[in-house]
Amino acid sequence: MSDHLVFNNRELSWLSFNKRVILQAVDENVPLLEKLKFLAISSSNLDEFFMVRVGGLLDHIAAGYTEKDLSGLTSSQQLKEISAECHNLTSIQSKLYYDLKQRCAEEKIYIEAPIQKNFEWIESLFHEEIFPVISPVTLGPANPFPFLANLRLCILVKIKQNDKIYDSLIMIPEMLDRVYNLKKNGRSYYYTVEQIIINFLATIYKGYEIIDSFVFRITRNADLSLQDEEVEDLLILIEKYLDKRQKSNAVRLEVNKPLPQDLKRKFYEFFNITDSHIYELNHPLDLTFLFDISENNEKYYYPGFDPVLPDDVKFKDLFDYLKTKDLTLYRPYHDFGLIGNFVQQAADDRNVLSIKMTLYRANENSKIIESLAKAAKNGKHVCVVIELKARFDEERNVEWAKRLENAGCIVTYGFMNLKVHAKALLIVRKENGKIQRYVHLSTGNYNEKTAGLYTDIDYLTTDNQITEETVNLFNYLMGYSDIYKWKLTEGTEQKITTAPNSLREKLLELIDEEIKNARKGKKGHIIAKINSLYDKEITLKLYEAASAGVKIELIVRGICSLKPQVKGLSENITVKSIVGRFLEHPRILYFLSSGSHRVFISTADWMVRNMDRRVELLTEIEDKESKKFLRKLLQDNLKDRAKSWYMKDDKYFKLNQKNNPGYNYQEEYLTDINNIL
Repeated sequence: MSDHLVFNNRELSWLSFNKRVILQAVDENVPLLEKLKFLAISSSNLDEFFMVRVGGLLDHIAAGYTEKDLSGLTSSQQLKEISAECHNLTSIQSKLYYDLKQRCAEEKIYIEAPIQKNFEWIESLFHEEIFPVISPVTLGPANPFPFLANLRLCILVKIKQNDKIYDSLIMIPEMLDRVYNLKKNGRSYYYTVEQIIINFLATIYKGYEIIDSFVFRITRNADLSLQDEEVEDLLILIEKYLDKRQKSNAVRLEVNKPLPQDLKRKFYEFFNITDSHIYELNHPLDLTFLFDISENNEKYYYPGFDPVLPDDVKFKDLFDYLKTKDLTLYRPYHDFGLIGNFVQQAADDRNVLSIKMTLYRANENSKIIESLAKAAKNGKHVCVVIELKARFDEERNVEWAKRLENAGCIVTYGFMNLKVHAKALLIVRKENGKIQRYVHLSTGNYNEKTAGLYTDIDYLTTDNQITEETVNLFNYLMGYSDIYKWKLTEGTEQKITTAPNSLREKLLELIDEEIKNARKGKKGHIIAKINSLYDKEITLKLYEAASAGVKIELIVRGICSLKPQVKGLSENITVKSIVGRFLEHPRILYFLSSGSHRVFISTADWMVRNMDRRVELLTEIEDKESKKFLRKLLQDNLKDRAKSWYMKDDKYFKLNQKNNPGYNYQEEYLTDINNIL
């Protein structure tokens, strides 16, 4: 069987996921302004897709790379199909935008409201806040096209004077608000900054006739190499990289309406682009401005909720609790604030000797960062492994690194050629003259903001073997030991498996065990909840397992290279994707294993990058209560119907839910997670 019949294309699979995000705006069970947020999310997703994935494919072509991907497509062929699908997605966005704009108007919420409705207020706003900070540049021999930064919103204005036509450019300053809001007489009016500027072009260009105007922006390649043999300090290299990303080649030009041919030719020449790079939209550019549509009315939003803690954890000292049992939490339903409080408690506890943790993404005003700095100032040994290469968070992570170093923390940056994607916290405490270690392992980041938006697993334990292996992990990450030489008691199997050295092999062994059992006539069963699957070796192994009779249930949020339900190949495999209120983010694995029911949590998706180019963790959970918790969670994911998309071949469909939307596991967990799990 040829590869294109066996593997889905990575990029098209991702675009299919983004389409599922967009179509949340169609779901009648989603409140009105939450629908707008899903459009905004899909727009942000596409920006990153072009910066990284399309940018990478263009680099392949420029380098003369002609190899085909798993699905049998060359980079050029992929770009052609990507262009067609992205144009389709932007058409869907346009239709939904105007449909939702009309529905908002029916609720007296006016997006891109008519200027004349509130002209005096708008005029005052323009003259006091906007006009003083814009600097139009009329293009010509003395003023060539200036450099435009990545994703900078611009307006090109065609003006006329004395029978001569000129092109003038307004680069909208980033310090200006994108949206201005006026609430009056029970109505809400929202105006975009470009809408206001265009309305006052005659004021800006006094003495000129305004012929036409075009709002546009350039997307630049962010898939840049960090290789630089002359730079030894990764911190310096990252700072150079951030500057380079702003100035890299253009991969997309978006414009708010069709361009005349003369202007197209100018854009072709200046940005070195072709027709395939141009997206002439029928809606405002950068729909992330919809995040700013805000109303003080609960009916437009999902019902609020307060994350909780398991009943037996409330009001208890976490150090004392963890000495008696492990703790597994599922955010955002469980309160991630417990982890921040734990780090804060450790920073103040005189018996705590050291705190070590990895940091991939953290939020502004992070309580955890503050606690780490405070711990160092309190004389504790604080070690932080910061991943400077966390894409689009590099700048923030550079700032965290400098701040923690200034506070006295030992800060390291992992490895030049590997991203440290592991999520781990180790607290060492002296109790009654003995050393006691506490470990937190997670599938998600130490980010208090996204902890309320993403689903993730938090696992806390004092298990001797896990804490010992976590000590080894930090020694490896900080350059003190070789990961290949971890020593355990003879005959003991590691509970923590790491990429890139052995995680792939561990997964293949676990799948092979199910194959072996199935071929002996025993039951074989695998359940995997992951974000993405795009790895030839693992995909082929799953096909082999399915052919041997292993039942395989995959819950894959986004990219999926595997094709389920293919006759003679994957009839025993089902694939579903859950797209709902919260972004599904944990990786939870289950293997029947002759009835021993092995359960794992992981930071790694089943992708080449995670297996071979990142430091990732796969942790076996043997605690009985935690295993029961995680198995129930997987079953509830499989049971979900309301927010589930089911895959056949490379297409996704929803079950007919006209009269009954079915079980919505996310909403059910919001009601009372402690009784459900």
